[in-house]
Amino acid sequence: MPTQSWHLDRLREDFHREIAIAITNSVRDPRVPPGITVTEIQLAPDTRNATVLVSIFGEKELQKEALAGLNAAAPFIQKVVASKVKVKHFPRFYFKLDTTLERGEHMYDIFKEIKNELD
Repeated sequence: MPTQSWHLDRLREDFHREIAIAITNSVRDPRVPPGITVTEIQLAPDTRNATVLVSIFGEKELQKEALAGLNAAAPFIQKVVASKVKVKHFPRFYFKLDTTLERGEHMYDIFKEIKNELD
């Protein structure tokens, strides 16, 4: 099964690149601010669904609005990306907020607080 894994990895890379370009150059929704970063693509093994994790800097309300704008623009983004990436079953995109950076910052603050208490 190494062929399937290699194929999915290649598709993830292609989708990552093309989705980022589509968001930057083609999405005109005012809720979607510039500077959104596509951090990861989680592709189902049958390639029919893809969860697109994005990092959006700003307040929680701005993040929620931007995520709503991205999910509203998902069919358009799928169309743009489908013209660039050819697959038998093109996935449906679902955008989710990637909170890895926030969790990392929170952990850093906790460790810093523990260190200060020990000193």
